[in-house]
Amino acid sequence: MKAAVRFIAIAASVTALGAWAQDDDDFDFGNDDDITIDAGDAPSSSESEESSADAGESEDDPETTALKKSVNKAPDRVFYSLPLCRSIEGNAEVKKPGETQWYPIEEGKFYPHGTHFRTVGPGRSKLTIQFGTEINVVLAANSEFGTRFQPIASKERVITLQGGVLTVKLPRNMPEGVFKVAAPGFTVVNLQGESRYAYVQTADGDATQIRCITGTLAIEGMHYRFPALRAAQEVKIRSTLDNLFTGLYGNRGDCMVVLDQGDELEHNYETGESTVIHKTLDWKLSPKTKVAIHRAVPKIGERMSVSIMTFNTNGDLKNRRAFTEGRYEINSGEIGPRDAAADEKLAKQAAEAAEASSVVVSEVEVSEEEPASEDGDTGDSGSSGNEDDFAF
Repeated sequence: MKAAVRFIAIAASVTALGAWAQDDDDFDFGNDDDITIDAGDAPSSSESEESSADAGESEDDPETTALKKSVNKAPDRVFYSLPLCRSIEGNAEVKKPGETQWYPIEEGKFYPHGTHFRTVGPGRSKLTIQFGTEINVVLAANSEFGTRFQPIASKERVITLQGGVLTVKLPRNMPEGVFKVAAPGFTVVNLQGESRYAYVQTADGDATQIRCITGTLAIEGMHYRFPALRAAQEVKIRSTLDNLFTGLYGNRGDCMVVLDQGDELEHNYETGESTVIHKTLDWKLSPKTKVAIHRAVPKIGERMSVSIMTFNTNGDLKNRRAFTEGRYEINSGEIGPRDAAADEKLAKQAAEAAEASSVVVSEVEVSEEEPASEDGDTGDSGSSGNEDDFAF
């Protein structure tokens, strides 16, 4: 069984190495200019001017003021009861829960949970959906997101990525765990400050670029988690439709990702007790580095088999482990990478050591030989030799 697990790990690593260049090139969302659809989305002085303009509009527009008052927001509440269409630039549409058609969105109107929002058509469209005071989701051109259906009294809000680029703007003192950004393969939690997401659906799954602009955020996924992304850090996550493969790519900054390493049986020799512990690996995800997670579900049984590998900037394998969920008996442990140059050097050193040892042995054998007599006799008779050989 151990050999089978090692074979699976090796096969998975070869597959991942072959797909390295493809994963890195096909889903490159580009630099900051490519996803900054509107300069107003960037964190600058214009953001404060926009906030001032919003405040002025709130004072000058009686209808908007009345809508905000109708929310009856308690002092300790974080969100409005329903999402509010705060502003529209260009063309935008909405699809309410249970409907299949898209309709033009109305500025200053509240929409039920479970609604989808999108910007459409040519031009530089922009849509701002407000979830509470200073809690906004800004859609760039040709982008879409949905809100998760939940009770009005719920104390958390969840939005789902559907396509394009969106910016989430939250207070820096936002409570943890109340606002989440979800995708099929992961969930962004504990958001504070401003963050941006570029999401695209591919033929075999999806790819997401996540950038923390200000504040912090955390990412939770299957067999991995990012405890904290901070300002100017950016990662890319690619997942297949069946979620049997996940690729984590470093784009900007160095951030820590915690990778599952399966269960192991730890024996305490002092007490004689054994304990099952869950192992993890802390890997620094830097630009051009990668984590490849391969999963498989056996035909018999329900426990998933997992192979996790890390790669450096040159694409060289650095860490590798294969395990089965919940079974400490099936865990390959850390399988170190094989370096051809290192193997050749080690073999050369072993050959030199063996040659030196043979020379020493030959010298010892020559020195221990007794000098022969003049007639060629060594001085050992047959009987005496036998007595020496079998002397107990």
